[in-house]
Amino acid sequence: MGFNTPDHDTMARLRDEAENNHKAYWAENGNGYQPTGQYFPGFESGWNDACAALSSGNDIPGDVAGWAKQRAQESGKNADDDWEWEHGFKAGAEAAKQAGSN
Repeated sequence: MGFNTPDHDTMARLRDEAENNHKAYWAENGNGYQPTGQYFPGFESGWNDACAALSSGNDIPGDVAGWAKQRAQESGKNADDDWEWEHGFKAGAEAAKQAGSN
């Protein structure tokens, strides 16, 4: 199985769909919780990191949640909204892998 790095339009479409789903989930289930806005940059970071790894012939780590936590810490994320950035990161990494797999 190979990997072809998806174009920016594909990333933007998948990112926007994922972010809209994230916001819709919290609107329905969040008891007033308002997303912090960290999902969007997390998704893009996960997408970019996954594309870099996959296009160089590597795979993304099996523990995507652990990878997201590590990258959040390396990026200096605020502990209060780390989880939302990490959730976006995981979604972005998995979307990139799926979009570029052939």
